[in-house]
Amino acid sequence: VFIKANASMDSLVEKEVLEDASAFVNELEENSEFKTTSTRKKLVEQHHAWKEEAYKGMPNATGKDKVDEFGNIIRPKYVSNHTHYSPTDSDARVSVKPGKARQLNYFGQIAVDDAHHVITGACSDFADKRDSQCLEKIVELIEENLNENDIELEELLADGGYSSGEALAYLHKKNIDAYIPNFGQYKPEREGFTFNKEENYYQCTKPEGNQAKLLFKGEKTDSKGYTKRTYRSSESDCKNCPLREQCCGKSTKFKKLDDSIHKEHYDRMHQKLTQNAKYAKKMSRIRSKTVEPVIGTLVNFTNMKRVNTRGIKNANKHVLMASLTYNLKKYLRFTIKKPSVLAQVIS
Repeated sequence: VFIKANASMDSLVEKEVLEDASAFVNELEENSEFKTTSTRKKLVEQHHAWKEEAYKGMPNATGKDKVDEFGNIIRPKYVSNHTHYSPTDSDARVSVKPGKARQLNYFGQIAVDDAHHVITGACSDFADKRDSQCLEKIVELIEENLNENDIELEELLADGGYSSGEALAYLHKKNIDAYIPNFGQYKPEREGFTFNKEENYYQCTKPEGNQAKLLFKGEKTDSKGYTKRTYRSSESDCKNCPLREQCCGKSTKFKKLDDSIHKEHYDRMHQKLTQNAKYAKKMSRIRSKTVEPVIGTLVNFTNMKRVNTRGIKNANKHVLMASLTYNLKKYLRFTIKKPSVLAQVIS
């Protein structure tokens, strides 16, 4: 859940642009939050230019460029964590939810048990992270808190935002029984192709195709940072295939498939969720009715939606205090149910 930072978007300052390679090396060594490279800035500007063009046809979009009193076009102010920072609170990050305005936030993570809806783990993180990147941190907190009370972590339920190859690999390594839906781009099967796991290649199985083999060509990291395995057929196998245009495209003469390097973890989770779909659906309902009401209470009744201090450490204290208040209220209201009939055995 996003927590509004104690800083304004108007306070954002553009990062200093580094022009040469030596300056970039110094930036990496310093791990500076106030500098960026010219290449990174150019990529962000290209992305924002694409968004400006794409949003012209959206509802409430005028489609006309705004001009000032001298007739000059007023460019929208696009900001990114790669190119801007807040000197007021350098730990706050620009983030946005669908249908909401961009603002400087922190990222709150909450874990709740399904027995009594008690918060078992809480922390704050940077708002430019994904849920899946915060999973390891919150799981470590959960295990530490449960172990102090001699309680074992039996099952872990989370939504699809916590699904990533690294997160699933971590859970598998820790031997944690988790139920997390795979993210939307995951494909359990490739239509018209079968995978030979022993020899590591894809085989075309389309009835009218040329039965081409897609051999493993290596691993490559894309622009978003995802490392994938590439499988590709030869041009001689596909160029005369009657299905080439609809399978490969008009100009391409070979077929290429990409798989995540963590595909085995995604496959394992997919198999787990589909083998016992009824139980997996039940787990999804338990997750929704357990954690969502708690988050609503924290945001609306314990004032967790906004932090009045600055810095990631104070934001973490803010989340912990809100969670402590919630748990204390649960504890004060907790009662042990007495049996309606009291029987005694005399021997």
